[in-house]
Amino acid sequence: MEKTEQVIQNFAQFSKWVQSLMKVEDNLLFEPIKKGKWSSAEIISHIIYWDRYMLQDVIPKMTSGANIESVRFEVINQPASEYALSGVTKEQLIREQTEARSQLILALKEKSEEEFFATFSLNGEKIDQYSGYPHSLFNYISAFVWHDNHHKEQIEAFLGKSSEKG
Repeated sequence: MEKTEQVIQNFAQFSKWVQSLMKVEDNLLFEPIKKGKWSSAEIISHIIYWDRYMLQDVIPKMTSGANIESVRFEVINQPASEYALSGVTKEQLIREQTEARSQLILALKEKSEEEFFATFSLNGEKIDQYSGYPHSLFNYISAFVWHDNHHKEQIEAFLGKSSEKG
């Protein structure tokens, strides 16, 4: 099992990659990655909104024995998509993602090992259905590292295909 510091470091890496998207043409960043799918900009906005939600709403509740109810995904995802399509610039999205993740990383670095491994129930479940481990802040952030990488791969695949066309 990874150490807490490694999980935080892995979680922080996503922002460095997002900053590399400054080199991508604006119109490409706002183009859907597949028919009926989000654009890269919407994906970045989605990450921003989830980071803010975690920092403000979820992580403060992650204490030993807590019973946490998470919002439905669309409560976060829909406004994130709308924001990305509202006329916000690529630069603004990338800046907001970097700021949101930095704030979240600072909050995580303030947590003790005990706080990182305190177990709680999430949506009535004590065991995470995907990892098979008890719900904890450590497990939650580890899942978001996977989530970030999943979206990174989607964007990179799209940008790779787009560069082959051009």
